Amino acid sequence: MDIITDILRAKRDNESVSRDSLYKFALGIADGTVTDYQASAFLMAAYINGLNPEETLALTMAMRDSGTIVEWDKSLSPLADKHSTGGVGDKMSIILAPLAASIGIKVPMISGRGLGHTGGTLDKLESIPGFNVNLTIDQFKSQIADIGVCMIGQTDELAPADKVLYSLRDATSTVTSIQLICASILSKKLAENPDILVFDVKCGTGAFMQTMEGASELAGALVQISTMSGKKASALITAMNHPIGLTAGNTLEIQESLDILRNRGPADATELTIALVAEMAFHAGIQNGEVLCRNNLANGKAMDIFVKMVEAQGGDIAAFEALPLAPVIMDVRASRTGYWCGPDALVVGQAVRKLGGGRYRVDDVINPLVGWQQELPCGSPVESGTRLGSVHAATKEDAEQALSVIAESFKWDAPSDPLIFQEIRV
Repeated sequence: MDIITDILRAKRDNESVSRDSLYKFALGIADGTVTDYQASAFLMAAYINGLNPEETLALTMAMRDSGTIVEWDKSLSPLADKHSTGGVGDKMSIILAPLAASIGIKVPMISGRGLGHTGGTLDKLESIPGFNVNLTIDQFKSQIADIGVCMIGQTDELAPADKVLYSLRDATSTVTSIQLICASILSKKLAENPDILVFDVKCGTGAFMQTMEGASELAGALVQISTMSGKKASALITAMNHPIGLTAGNTLEIQESLDILRNRGPADATELTIALVAEMAFHAGIQNGEVLCRNNLANGKAMDIFVKMVEAQGGDIAAFEALPLAPVIMDVRASRTGYWCGPDALVVGQAVRKLGGGRYRVDDVINPLVGWQQELPCGSPVESGTRLGSVHAATKEDAEQALSVIAESFKWDAPSDPLIFQEIRV
């Protein structure tokens, strides 16, 4: 038997696979010597029988080592990155990166595009005219040295084995394996090679993990494997039953990010971003990280760094703020008096995707102007007839359909979720 057949037999029979074998498997995935049907068989066996922490670490590191690992000058430390498991209205990365840079943390951030009903950081950034997310690794490194922050998309050089396995996980219905999720996320983040990793694991109807049990398991695995790989790491489990902030949709979320960086944005999105940066500061040994963040939002330092990043990557904020609104904006008003607890996050995410704000296929073209904008934060007391929000759409028919499903999901007079359910550190 060859080594790949041995790996498949071992995982089929729920036996451990050695580090060296997993390395050969990942390298074979990257260079094409492991076939898709062999890789699919491994994924199914790993999904059914699981991977122990040592196997998960070995697979993660093997996938990382299937491509380039970014090397940083020691003078740039501390370097930190944040990963979110995806949510609706989740624009935290766009605010966090310059905010963390403003307190002395370098932030090399490699982000993704929208997935299903969840928005993507790259799609949002590309709603800024001219913004280029397709930099080379050398350009990426140079900008980190010059400005302290850079936000790009994944390159073919980083963790190529993950790109193959990621597509096969979808085709083989093995997406929900905690260990495979962990290896996929961390192989890319470890190839990026920061000193510190902070995870925002969403929990709720609009999240990939809808239960605390699942969110806690994933958060714990991400922190454990990151720590085993030599990184400082922690995770926050955060609420995603309702959209975070007041907007969902690419242009709307960039404008809200600018509002937060100008110290006038919604409280929940602001507080969550500060909490995530404070985790980075803790691991970096920076005292009073939360206070520094608040100061740098108030004094404009974080906004100044964001502007420098946008300009360095070819973007034009003035042109962004001169963009037109969507052709149709349709309001929704309260049908009753009471405490309005907001719309369901999943329903909003699906509605924005259907409006054209997300993709159903890789080659779909996004309409950056469409989306949902709340007038009031969730948990607000309102009277009947109060304007609660609006749908931004390309046509009246689209707006009416989106407004109908979003309004049907409104919740009333229910207790509010805490912003952060749990913090996990090793």
